[in-house]
Amino acid sequence: MSYEALLIALCVWREARGEIYEAKVAVSWCIRNRASKPGWWGTDIYSVITKPFQFSSFNAGDPNSTKFPAPDDAAWRDCLKTNSEVLDPTNGATYYFDRSLDGNPPRWAASMEHVANIGNLRFFKSA
Repeated sequence: MSYEALLIALCVWREARGEIYEAKVAVSWCIRNRASKPGWWGTDIYSVITKPFQFSSFNAGDPNSTKFPAPDDAAWRDCLKTNSEVLDPTNGATYYFDRSLDGNPPRWAASMEHVANIGNLRFFKSA
């Protein structure tokens, strides 16, 4: 498995380990969609994931930023498989947030097109 595939799996695990498999796949695709559309967030998987304030689990001080999965963790095994999914269930999403934020959504959501709800996550792309 490539370094990029492992990095995506780690990000998915940190961001969505409690989600259904389809939501894990969607987070994986959100990362890949960003990397395929280079922008202010970076031009490759590493820069997309580690850009400050993009994937919170990689931000200094975030409680998930120092967590790593155990080899026998079922959620980790699911996250490792997400890179092999060839169909994008997000319709090109490059952003998402958890439904727990519905009462106070991120400011960026107002200018984006809502493209999917998968598990407890809402997915968006540029309008």
